[in-house]
Amino acid sequence: MTTVVVIGAGAVGCAAALHLKTAEPSLDVIVVEPDYSYAKAATGKGSGGVRQLFTRPENILMSQYTLDVIEDWQAWGTIDGTPPPELSWRPNGYLFIVGPADLETLAGNYETHLACGVQAEWLEQAELIARYPGLVSTDLAAGVLSPRDGWLNPKVFFSVLKAKAEAAGVEFLTDRVVGFDQTGAVVRAVRLVSGGTISAEAMVNAAGVHAPELAGQLGMSIPVEPMRRHEHYIETEHDANHLPFVKDVDGLAVHAYRDGVSVGKVDFDHPCGEDFTIDASDYTDRVVPAMAERFAGLGRLTLRESWTGLYDQNRFDGNMILGNWPGQLDNFYVACGFSGHGFMHALAIGRGLAELITQGSYQTLDLSRMGYQRILDDQPYGEEGVR
Repeated sequence: MTTVVVIGAGAVGCAAALHLKTAEPSLDVIVVEPDYSYAKAATGKGSGGVRQLFTRPENILMSQYTLDVIEDWQAWGTIDGTPPPELSWRPNGYLFIVGPADLETLAGNYETHLACGVQAEWLEQAELIARYPGLVSTDLAAGVLSPRDGWLNPKVFFSVLKAKAEAAGVEFLTDRVVGFDQTGAVVRAVRLVSGGTISAEAMVNAAGVHAPELAGQLGMSIPVEPMRRHEHYIETEHDANHLPFVKDVDGLAVHAYRDGVSVGKVDFDHPCGEDFTIDASDYTDRVVPAMAERFAGLGRLTLRESWTGLYDQNRFDGNMILGNWPGQLDNFYVACGFSGHGFMHALAIGRGLAELITQGSYQTLDLSRMGYQRILDDQPYGEEGVR
């Protein structure tokens, strides 16, 4: 093998390129990306959260790899003797909260966390009330806190990831993949909008919300759609810096940000489409009531800014789709459908893809249950409880 083409220079694409070049320095790794301003990319619009509170072991262990890098940031991010910029890491932890109806599910998930090495804490209602005065907890049954988790500046993390890939010898090309040359189960080359082609022994489709369109040209049907998500920066009357990243079963997600909090309330039923418009009713009709109910202790709330981004939402089960289509597309690997979790898992995804491509199987962490075969077999592998 001499050449691998990676389609998409976002966090997942750059992580795959870096791990490929690290695994086999002799490889020519070429990343093709049409827009290096990343105006529509997911990473820069996200919260930068990294959490272990998942229910599938793979997701937990992928997050732990990212946390290892964060905790070794100065060494990992140093390139040619130049230390990395400040990551603005906030290790306030993640807190999942539930009412009585979801208590049993939370308890079962808590056992999974512990079994996977998460230093999780079970908090009864009384402890929630005592520890987090800004959080209304009188209707809650319990919560689970993962103190090692937190959030950071995703643009800084991504800039260093891309710089490491460049320093390793990855080539970044400004162009757009528009088609493929295929012989049987083997994709021979990618065709570019500029008119050129690149022959390669393997391709990685990490094109985000555009990944299904590209895979569809090769007959690979992927149940992933772009789904708009709003985020709002709200100044708070009372300090919110003591809060962890709080999530509940209704999709509310709140964490300390600037002089207040950043808030999103995910609508998983929102129609698909590449839509970046800001709907004022998202704040007034969905966020304001949720904040009044759950965070009344923060006092007066003042909206300062709203923005939108896209999830590459996997409508099948909400988990990533990773790997090839054995027997049909042997050397074409997809990495999409992260449903809001791509940034925090990008490093482990890139490592796994590099192992698949260079060694033929996963070596460090078996991600086969995230593969395309479960789509064909109609065997969902989704998260349980808080998503």
